[in-house]
Parts: sequence; structure tokens; C-alpha cells
Amino acid sequence: MQLRRGLIFLVFFCCFFAWGILWFPLIGSPHDLPLEGLLKLGLGSWNKPNWRFLPELFVFLTGIDLDSPQVLLQRGLPVFTGEDESLAVASSRIFEEVSEKPISEDFFFSEEKAEQEKPVKVAFYHTHNAETYVPLDGKPKVEGRNGGVSLVADEMVRVLEEQGIRAIHDLTLHDYPDFARSYIKSEVTGARLVKDYPTLKALIDVHRDAGLERKQVASVDGKSVAVILIIVGTGERFPNPHWRENYAFAQKVAHKLEEKFPGVLKEVRLMPGRYNQHLFPHAFLVEVGSEKNTFEEALGAARCFALALGEVLLEEESER
Repeated sequence: MQLRRGLIFLVFFCCFFAWGILWFPLIGSPHDLPLEGLLKLGLGSWNKPNWRFLPELFVFLTGIDLDSPQVLLQRGLPVFTGEDESLAVASSRIFEEVSEKPISEDFFFSEEKAEQEKPVKVAFYHTHNAETYVPLDGKPKVEGRNGGVSLVADEMVRVLEEQGIRAIHDLTLHDYPDFARSYIKSEVTGARLVKDYPTLKALIDVHRDAGLERKQVASVDGKSVAVILIIVGTGERFPNPHWRENYAFAQKVAHKLEEKFPGVLKEVRLMPGRYNQHLFPHAFLVEVGSEKNTFEEALGAARCFALALGEVLLEEESER
């Protein structure tokens, strides 16, 4: 069948070529022959030739219908068999071939991964994990678990990371079941954090105050927020070689807090204990409100504190 088509095509081509050779000398160059000359030769009107028979001739000679994409796919894709299959089959085969290629891990590189690769600058932990807020939990402590102060520290982490500062929050329990050994146990955690994160710039123990006659609040943008108390241990009871450095750093944060949010800072208080601040030269204890403050007031104070702390750290970094 293919041989017969080939012979017919060859005969047709030779006839067409011979016809052109015989016809062309009669009419001369197209540029020299006016329209009247064509009429005299009896070639009819000067209309566009009708070549509609050519597709049918091409199908007869080659067996390929150019108007049928399905036939073209069959010719171009050997795996595509069957006369009545839809084009979706061919496209699915192509997709399967592409999907078999392995995708580089870089394709899945996310902002979260980039964030995790940043150096840790701040570490939060809790010596008294159970401390919470009465309006939140109905009692001042939730024994054996992390109370409202842990949620306050979570907010500090979030605000710092919004400023491009990576912070971590350790939730190791230290005050249960033996409350008297809380600082002994939290010293182990503090030492581990300092060791594990050599890029650390601040080590902060988060608490809330207690024993006040009434809650203390400040106003920020028309909203009520709890007040902040910063405690630095001088090491009178136990040696603390870093207390002056800790105090200087605490004063920086306090000044920034007062500058940005007047009234939120209660004071920077020096105490005779050391509160594990001997572990690091930029360590202090922060008390966010008291058990009488609402959770919303405590969160507001946490945001103010984290914004001030973040600015201090960024300024120190730019000065290096």
C-alpha cells in the first residue's frame, strides 16, 4: 500500500513539474504580463486558486490527516495505542514521565527553614513554671504544668521574631514536685541553653509578681497593660561575677522600654540573690504583671517588653 502511494505521488509530481515547464514560457515573466494578457490567454478571472483538494491528496498519499490531532499524537507517541482513546490519555502519559524525575530538596526550601538557620539571640525559660494569672486560670498557680507566664514568653518570642531576631523558649519544669529546689533545677537548664546556643545575647527568666494589694497597670495606645519589673541579682549570697554586666544590660532595656512605652516599667530592682544570672553576662529576671492582672494585660506588657529588648539587641549589633 505504501509503495503504491509512493509511485502515485512520484507520477503526480512529474506531471505537475512538466506542466509548469510547458506553461511558464507561454506567459513569460509575471512582471511583464499585464492582466489583459492573462485574459487573452484564456486563464479566466484573477481569483485566488482553490487548493482544497490538496489535504485530501495528502491524506491519500501519506495516510496522515493533518486536521486530526489524535492521529498526529499516535504518529508521534509510540506508546499511544488504540483508535478511540482521548487526548487526555496522551497527556497523562507525558505527565507520568515527568513526575518520575526526582525533585531537588531546594524546591521545598521554605521561609521556616531559613528562619531555623538564623542564630539564636534570646533564650527564655521559667524557674517557676506554674505561675499564672487568676483571671486566666482561676488560681495563681497551676501545679505540675506551665501556667500563664509561659504564654507570655511565647508572645515575646513571636514579637522578637517579627523584628528578625530568633528566640527560643524552654518549657522544662523546675518547680514541681519540689518547689524549694526550683533554682537548683533551672540552673541546669540555663547552663544548657548557654552551651547549646553560643550566639546567645540574652538569657531571661520569665515570672509574674505576687503579693500586691491590687493590680498595677499602665496605658499604651489607650489600652491597659500590666507593668514590668526587672530583677538583677548582685550575688551577695552567692558569687555572681556578671552582675554588673547584667545590671548594665537591664538598664539599657529599661531605658528603651520607658522611652517607647512610658509607665510600663515599674523599676530595675537589685536583689541579694543571684537567680542563676552568674551563668551569662546578659541575664536577668523579668516579672510581667502580677497574679491579679488579666491575661490580655500581661500579653500587652510582653509585647512592649519584647519590642524594647529587640531594639536594644539590634542597636548593639549595629555598633559592632
